[in-house]
Amino acid sequence: MTRVSQECEDLLNLQVTREMGASQLYLSASIWCEERNLVGMASYMLKESEEERQHGLKILDFALKRDVRVRLQQLVAPQADWNSTLDVWNDLLDAEKANTQSLFKLADAAQDCRDHALLSFLIPYHQEQVDSEGHLEVIISKVEDESLTPGLIRQLDTELGELAKSGL
Repeated sequence: MTRVSQECEDLLNLQVTREMGASQLYLSASIWCEERNLVGMASYMLKESEEERQHGLKILDFALKRDVRVRLQQLVAPQADWNSTLDVWNDLLDAEKANTQSLFKLADAAQDCRDHALLSFLIPYHQEQVDSEGHLEVIISKVEDESLTPGLIRQLDTELGELAKSGL
């Protein structure tokens, strides 16, 4: 198998960092929710944190198999305080959208270099991003409806807790 281009190598390293950063953000959001007794949301976000970390490790494993020189980069501490539940979910959606764009950039570089193995590897991540963004948009709609239906946050909290228990 041919060596990964320098651009793809740099972008793979960046993607590992992004996935680990996303994991940290979900973990921080989980803590914030736990502190407010939103235990279902906290559980859901903790599962998402684990999933993002696993993505980073899988990308790392792929990179090592391709003889990419992997260099872990410093993570910026994630946000820890929000004004509202809606702000938390909006920040998570923004992070997912940024991650999607980063994956697209990596895929574009792989396509330019005709790196079919890397392109093939990335396909499930693209679909997962579509699913994640869509799911977060549904959650945000429900959180926004709280003003119309008091108590909806607690109902959503229970729903997300059950979803986390089922493994997402």
